[in-house]
Amino acid sequence: MDELQRVVLVHYHEIGLKGHNRSYFEKRLVKNLQALLHAYPIVTIHRISGRIIIFLKEGTEDALACRCAEAAARIPGVARTSTGFKCERDMDVMSAVAIRALAEAEPFATFKVHARRAHTDFPIDSMQMNRDIGAALCEAFPDKQVKMHDPDVTLFCEVVQNACFIYAHTIRGVGGLPVGASG
Repeated sequence: MDELQRVVLVHYHEIGLKGHNRSYFEKRLVKNLQALLHAYPIVTIHRISGRIIIFLKEGTEDALACRCAEAAARIPGVARTSTGFKCERDMDVMSAVAIRALAEAEPFATFKVHARRAHTDFPIDSMQMNRDIGAALCEAFPDKQVKMHDPDVTLFCEVVQNACFIYAHTIRGVGGLPVGASG
């Protein structure tokens, strides 16, 4: 497995409701993130389908990635942040990365997997990804239980056009609208 790309995923909800102005609000949030996170080892910040992804420099320590996510969660407009990884679209790699991502979410007693594929060019459907990654996690964490309703932790696996994003550690944000986006 190649070196994993460390990422912080920024989720928002109110911005997504803004219709024709959505792009403006997303761009404003990206500018605010860039301005307020300049002290962190950020390579770039991208907008993709309903979220913003902060790509961190190669070799960024897990603790530093978590501090970056905590700082981003305090920015108005952010509903939640998640520390995770970008990896290739290969089930063996995805399962190995899922184990690492779930370990970041300790302590927990129960978990579930929520897989989603944004592009149908990936041959394995979401339900099969849930089962395969869940099986790898059950083997790696034999003392943890799968709980489909209200688990302690949800591991997310999102397959997009050319990559996969996997994350479990999530921090609640302040929500609202980005600073500078409204009168």
